[in-house]
Amino acid sequence: MGGTGISAQGIDALWTNPAGLAHTGENLQAGASAEQRFGISDLTMATAGATYGRGLGGFGLQLGSFGFDAYNETRLGVAYGRKLSEKFSIGADFSAFATSTEGYASTFDITFGLGAQLEIIPELSIGARIFSPFRTERLPDEYLPQLLAIGLQYQPTDQLIFNAEFHQDTNHPGRFRGGLEYLPAEEISIRLGVATEATELSFGLGYQIIEKLDISAGAVWHEVLGVWPAVGVRWK
Repeated sequence: MGGTGISAQGIDALWTNPAGLAHTGENLQAGASAEQRFGISDLTMATAGATYGRGLGGFGLQLGSFGFDAYNETRLGVAYGRKLSEKFSIGADFSAFATSTEGYASTFDITFGLGAQLEIIPELSIGARIFSPFRTERLPDEYLPQLLAIGLQYQPTDQLIFNAEFHQDTNHPGRFRGGLEYLPAEEISIRLGVATEATELSFGLGYQIIEKLDISAGAVWHEVLGVWPAVGVRWK
């Protein structure tokens, strides 16, 4: 969906906005995904995570891996989201990055992020997210990514969701991201997305195998670097 998700909830919010974990509910959810950036096996990114809700809010655990023998990055994170009212929720996450680069000493860095979500009306909500607000150097002249994102989600029916977001990374121009999800049937999801600077187009399908398990597959086309595929599984 164009890399959107600032207004996502439950397990879908684990990597995008910790405030969305406030809507996890009192159950266990888990997911895993893998994507092969630009069709290059050495640039495979894999993630896994789980969320669990209690009366005090929703908790999340993140695990990610990216790279190859000469460069490898592992990410471990914990997240928490809580409702302050029926319509407003906040969240925070803490992430540790272990980086191994051939010819350099290994590094270990810790950072954090904050998020918020507000339901304006039942069909419309907005979200905001900041990640790594303080600049953290992990290698000479190389810093952990810093991100500021704001966006809205409009859901006119149970079958249709629109996302529109603006993302600002300190190392790159600001990007608009847009996403759409359409459910033609209860078990099927069709997802489309777009992003600017540089232009990316994305497409994906989701299918509910059984009541608590669904799988997804998709691809992103980058105007310069080509296409990369991704697959994922989610269990509730």
